[in-house]
Amino acid sequence: MPRARRTSRARFVPEPPIYTFRVRILGGFYAPPDARLIWREVEVAANQTLDTLGWSIPQAFEFDLDHMWSFFLSGKAWDTATEYAVSPDEDIFTGKRAYDANTTLIRDVPYPGKTGKKEFLFVYDFGDEWHFGVKLLRQTPTVEAKARYPRLVAAQGDSPEEYPYSEDMDEEDEEDEENEPLVIFISEDEPPAPKPPQSPT
Repeated sequence: MPRARRTSRARFVPEPPIYTFRVRILGGFYAPPDARLIWREVEVAANQTLDTLGWSIPQAFEFDLDHMWSFFLSGKAWDTATEYAVSPDEDIFTGKRAYDANTTLIRDVPYPGKTGKKEFLFVYDFGDEWHFGVKLLRQTPTVEAKARYPRLVAAQGDSPEEYPYSEDMDEEDEEDEENEPLVIFISEDEPPAPKPPQSPT
């Protein structure tokens, strides 16, 4: 009986130019006061997707990789006309669908500005809304030998905590639980509870 052949996955071969992006923190629910001074520079190959850049950003800041995100080339959050999303669902209000970051190559992105180097917006975690400014710094015409892309090439500032913890937060949670009103849900199919007998007057 002939043995089944193993199918090896084709090795990714990066193509030039190499795009270098500077990503800085603009704000967020947990962003520290000096957040705008913290930045990272990431390199991505021309034949990689915007999805690759999207996941490399939270990774560069040592965040968890378990949240939704979108790029907004206009720089305005929730602008569906310029949105490139990791999950391009249809907007329930406008009916419009974002562009798919998974299928958009880095070389095909219509970067904003006359030279394509105007900063645009990346929103990570739609609950806490970490906002990042993303700017194309340069394009390098050659691929560095043995380099693996995407890769982090420069950084300034320590990565902030994605979910800062404090004892005050625990105390607030405990107070909320104590003050939370008791709600009892009764099914419509169940008969009402009998009334307690009234004492004679």
